[in-house]
Amino acid sequence: MLAIETSSARGSIALGRADTGAPLGAGAPPVAPECAGQALASHALAADRRHAAELLPAIRDLLKEAGCGPRDVGMVCFSRGPGSFTGLRVAATIARLWQSATGCQVVAADTLEVIARNALTHSERPERIAAVVDAKRGQVFGAVFEREGDGELRTVSAAGRHDAADWLAALPRPCVALGEGVAAHRDAILAAGLPILDDGCWWPDARQTLAVGWRRARAGQFCKPEEIVPLYLRPPECEEVYEQRRAAARQRRGM
Repeated sequence: MLAIETSSARGSIALGRADTGAPLGAGAPPVAPECAGQALASHALAADRRHAAELLPAIRDLLKEAGCGPRDVGMVCFSRGPGSFTGLRVAATIARLWQSATGCQVVAADTLEVIARNALTHSERPERIAAVVDAKRGQVFGAVFEREGDGELRTVSAAGRHDAADWLAALPRPCVALGEGVAAHRDAILAAGLPILDDGCWWPDARQTLAVGWRRARAGQFCKPEEIVPLYLRPPECEEVYEQRRAAARQRRGM
């Protein structure tokens, strides 16, 4: 299992096993049952959004260190968004090309769930989590999750684009906030009375992408080729600017 997380400025990749008993690579010990779906190796990418240039060499090196080759990857898990327009396209493109070249399975992980999973190991053990990514213009991409008895997460409200203040004020309580959007919307979060987890929990991580992908794979939620696409909850900014300018031009012409 290869996980690709490039939805934010802090990209990463991870490698794990979907089955147990067999070693990860040459000379590695067998994988214990409790480690199935967990990251056995990972690598952080440069925090400057150079994912397109760095990603393939990093994957090559990670596979080499594990004694694996591209065709040993039976499943690619990619973080589908919401998030960076370019970063999401890079991950989806590599997942689709990998499937085309090797016939591997592909699983899409919702980025907000990836972020929310950071709270599962937090010392406060929150029972309800709001994952927040900045959508600009006073808006957020947000979703709400609850901790289940088995320690996993259940989706309370799926990813959507919201007015930050209204959405935060309407969240069920108790609830904690985390995610890279906290920095841009801290005042609204505090005004809504929501505790904020420390910033070490804010960023998506490929190890959590792998965990989300593993759960979806066990449920048989694999992507068809046409489904290996990013989740965009808003058109790219360049398209929005274009439509605004076109509308303004029509207005000037009296159309």
